[in-house]
This record gives sequence, structure tokens and C-alpha cells, in this order.
Amino acid sequence: MTLSSTVVTKSIRLVPEENETLKRISQRQGVSEAAMMKRLVLEGFAHYRLEEAVQAYCLGELDLSAAARHAGISVYHMLNELQRRDITLPAAREKFVDGLETLAQTFGGSESLSRTIAAVRLPPTDQ
Repeated sequence: MTLSSTVVTKSIRLVPEENETLKRISQRQGVSEAAMMKRLVLEGFAHYRLEEAVQAYCLGELDLSAAARHAGISVYHMLNELQRRDITLPAAREKFVDGLETLAQTFGGSESLSRTIAAVRLPPTDQ
């Protein structure tokens, strides 16, 4: 937030149980209830953007890179999220993974990226 940003105040109504939960969490975290509410709202926004991105990706409305941008995460994290949800990449997957592997080999990639590429190439196993 910049100094010239406008701040908008929003208010919400909580039932007594929700209010007590907020009070307990904020005390445990050592922050004000207002700061805790803001943190929870921002975490909710992030979760919502991720859900939107995954859905749009599954519907073919966004490619992997655009979905990651929409969710506000890296392509690497988007790949991990899709893998965690057992969402397979579309038919162009091999082409993308090949390109990603080439980039990692050319410019150097982390061990974590190499493991992710290897895991994406493996067929799913029944556990």
C-alpha cells in the first residue's frame, strides 16, 4: 500500500461464537482483532484466487502460466497445486514439460524443480 492509497473501512457482524473465536485467535497470535480479521480476509482472497485459477485452468480458459499469474503464485507452485489435487495437465503437457526441462538444463534449475518435472512425467500410481 502506498501513502497515497485510499483506505476503505468495511464492517462485519459476528455471532458471539465467531467473536470469541476471533478474540482467542488474535490473542494467541499477539495481534489486534482488526489485524487478525485483515489477515484472514487476505488469506481468503488468496484462497479464492487459487480456486478460480484452478477452475479456469481445468476448463481450458487459462493456460498454466496465466492460471499461476491469476492465483498470484509461481508456475512451479501452480504445478505443485495441480499435482496435489491430482489434476492432470492437458495433452500439451509433454511439450510444456519438455520446454521447462530444457530451460532448467540451459539456465540451471533447482533440485526441487527437477523433482517436480520428474514427478509430472510419471504416470499416476494407485496407492
